[in-house]
Amino acid sequence: MQEVIAELETVEFDELPSGSAIAHGAELGAGTFLGRGATIYPGVSIGSGCVVLDGAVIGRMPIATATTTRPVRTAFGTVTIGDESIVGANVVLYTDTRFGDNVLVGDLTSVREGCEIADGAILGRGVMALYDCRVGAFSRIQDQVHLVGDMIVEEHVFIGMGTVTTNDNDVYLARFGHRGSDEPQHGPTIRRLAMIGAGSTILPNLEIGTGAFVAAGAVVTRDVPAWTIFAGVPPREVRAVPDDWRRTIEAAAAAREA
Repeated sequence: MQEVIAELETVEFDELPSGSAIAHGAELGAGTFLGRGATIYPGVSIGSGCVVLDGAVIGRMPIATATTTRPVRTAFGTVTIGDESIVGANVVLYTDTRFGDNVLVGDLTSVREGCEIADGAILGRGVMALYDCRVGAFSRIQDQVHLVGDMIVEEHVFIGMGTVTTNDNDVYLARFGHRGSDEPQHGPTIRRLAMIGAGSTILPNLEIGTGAFVAAGAVVTRDVPAWTIFAGVPPREVRAVPDDWRRTIEAAAAAREA
């Protein structure tokens, strides 16, 4: 822990009248607004015309303890935030993350190291995105969603409020550093244009297919085929997504990308 403290003590800040602090080596683009009490750590590059609201912490490095079971690199890396993006109040963005242009990160959201959030994506209030998570362009992650580590969310996905995702079927033993099987463990993959209803739970290693619709409150225990509607606990296929719905969704996505 002394090495971590020594690393933190090397950081030099320029203090602003607003109470915000910008580390030497960090960059803010032209016309970017920085609210009161924000902290910008080394290696951070924020584009032009951005808004960073009060209390935000950008570039926080991960810090492990002796009881942490996942390897953690404790060092400052880089954070890039594209033009015209918004970082809400009391957001925490870890180091080694990338955010595209026109991204919205809602108040109280936390994004862990290794994450990539593409252009036009929205992370709602209180979202938790764990390590190495990918969120595709124009996807919308609603309030208080938990995006687990090693998860992929493709483009134009909608995930409803309070959805929980998981990445370890062996957690009963893994929490003590042991594995019950040799099966690789990773978060779910949600393909483009899919929709996940509010309050759903998605188990590890699964794929939600392109354009699939998972109804609110479902507990997803198996792959969901593309362009199907699933509902229930455990979920069952209700029917195919109607053709007119599919045409409408695909046209709207294409127009947004144009």
